[in-house]
Amino acid sequence: MTSGFVKASPRLSQVAALFLAAVILTAGSRRPEPLFAQAGARISGAGISKVARDTRKLTVNAQAAGGSATGTVQFIHNSPVGLSRFRGTINCLGVNGGTVQISGMIDKGETATGALLDGKAFAFTINTSSSPQSFSLPTVGDAIGPCSGGRGEMVPVTEDGFRVQ
Repeated sequence: MTSGFVKASPRLSQVAALFLAAVILTAGSRRPEPLFAQAGARISGAGISKVARDTRKLTVNAQAAGGSATGTVQFIHNSPVGLSRFRGTINCLGVNGGTVQISGMIDKGETATGALLDGKAFAFTINTSSSPQSFSLPTVGDAIGPCSGGRGEMVPVTEDGFRVQ
């Protein structure tokens, strides 16, 4: 099996990074809504997605009990444009079959272009029943509904994985 790389022009990469930063910074205008949790749900693990020259890692540890959810998340995206990353607190966990939706608040983070994400809301969708497992790119903004899920674009988990209980 051979692999090849397609080199994007520096200008195209810069435009893509600036567009991503603009979307992240302008999304939403309300604060997150009240907490939501599906009693007894739990997810843990880390999914690594290596596709072309992009490496993304999502690490999740969350549980729901008594109508509230608690947990932590860390997201890292290493691309030719640079490194975007954040860590945060999960306050919503929903599970429907093999689909998990989490959301919460970013404690500390920044984009590849240097935009700060501290205090923004985030959401992800994780598909644990597919083979391979997959996770969405994050939705990030000032106002995201509880357990609303991440962006529509899913990336495959190529290493490690998630476990739902």
